[in-house]
Amino acid sequence: MLLYLFSLAPGLTWAHQGADGGELLAAAVVNGVPHPPGYPLYTMVLRQWLAFVGWAAPASDLAWRGNLLSALFGAASVYVTVLVTAHLLKEDPLRWLWGLLAGLAWTVSPLLWSQSIITEVYSLHALLVALLGWAVLVKPLRLRYVVATVALGVAHHLTFLLLLPGAFYALCAPRVGARRWVEPLWALGIGVVLGALFYIRIPLAASAGPPPINWGYADNWEGFIWLVTGAAYRGYLVGASMGAVLQRITTWAYVVTEQFTPVGLALGFIGLAIWDRTAPALRTFSLWWIAPVSVYAILYQTRDSEIYLLPVVWLLSIAMTVGLKSAVDWLTVRFPLQASHVAGLFAVLSIALLVITRWEAIALRNDAEARTYLRQVAAELEPQSIVVTLNDRETFAIWYGVWGDGLLMKTAPGLIPVNESLYQFAWYQRLQHELYPDMPGIDVSVPHLVEVYAGRRPIYFAEAPAWLDNNRLKKVGPLWRLNE
Repeated sequence: MLLYLFSLAPGLTWAHQGADGGELLAAAVVNGVPHPPGYPLYTMVLRQWLAFVGWAAPASDLAWRGNLLSALFGAASVYVTVLVTAHLLKEDPLRWLWGLLAGLAWTVSPLLWSQSIITEVYSLHALLVALLGWAVLVKPLRLRYVVATVALGVAHHLTFLLLLPGAFYALCAPRVGARRWVEPLWALGIGVVLGALFYIRIPLAASAGPPPINWGYADNWEGFIWLVTGAAYRGYLVGASMGAVLQRITTWAYVVTEQFTPVGLALGFIGLAIWDRTAPALRTFSLWWIAPVSVYAILYQTRDSEIYLLPVVWLLSIAMTVGLKSAVDWLTVRFPLQASHVAGLFAVLSIALLVITRWEAIALRNDAEARTYLRQVAAELEPQSIVVTLNDRETFAIWYGVWGDGLLMKTAPGLIPVNESLYQFAWYQRLQHELYPDMPGIDVSVPHLVEVYAGRRPIYFAEAPAWLDNNRLKKVGPLWRLNE
């Protein structure tokens, strides 16, 4: 927790694929519906957390509060990792030290560390992944823990479903009899159903107002299915060529190796080999746990799909510790006393070295890019302006400034943000019409908007549109202003 606090982003950030943070914060403030699949659990938790910290520390930055929540989730996942590792090594008198080592390794892995210091959904995902591992490996006979964890995981991120084959196998392993699969199957099924019930929040929130952030406008079945199934992103999953898949496999190998260096990865393979020889159920569980997530991350062709490998990295941190313990045991037989001390010192120094070498690339104490952009935008916009955005970073930062901390609404009252790429969806056109009923034409397209309101309202663009003559645009700060 201290590591995450010292490296926490001080406010709104774009770092570590964190552009979504502005939208998630704004959606929580207005009780809206963020991008697919809607993240009902996270949005509810974040909304209450922002209010609580706002009550306890009213002067605190809104985005900093969201970043702090991620740090809490990330640190909690480390705690659970210690418990799981210590249980798997329960025959060793030093099991808690090995658990602490696995927790430290998980702490400094770039995937977890980077997502635990920004406002994003993935540190909560990491915690729920660790809790599912704890439920099926430590408490497999107490199915109520499995039901609760699966319900929360499904309510948060639908890729959690990819872990259920491994969870099912782990739950069946300690049971005997021809129907040993019945209870685990019921537990997982009940968990999925309970998790699905959380998605009732989406149509309820979508129909209340409506809120200005309302992806899919899911107050109807068509919009709900579009949102929850991620229809807007399907092209990234099914459109991969063989060359792209091979490139993604290379990326997978690089990301997995980067987490703990080649030495750590080698120790992880040793740990898996130990399980293969002494605990085949753990070996098979590991394969069922790793394979579905890895295949999805390889086939999903987006810039941030490697973040979905968090469950793989979590299990690798434990397997690496098992491998290191095996190496220490082997050395201790040949070099009594000295080997264990040297190995312990090596492990601690390795963790410290990883923190030092990764600090500059991961820590965000001095990050200010997104906040600077928002201040510059606030300095240029005029009252009653229309600001047109296209890309996620600028769009979500401006949404945060309008509906999150309210900075842009203070400096430019009456500001109307529109996203050019979202006009392709009927739900967005409908939303714009209902948010601004006194502005005819706002529900058609951005070119139509420019045609109707040029000279009547100041119009700004976050990115210069290709369809507009550059002679009609004037650069003002980070924006382009339409000449009247």
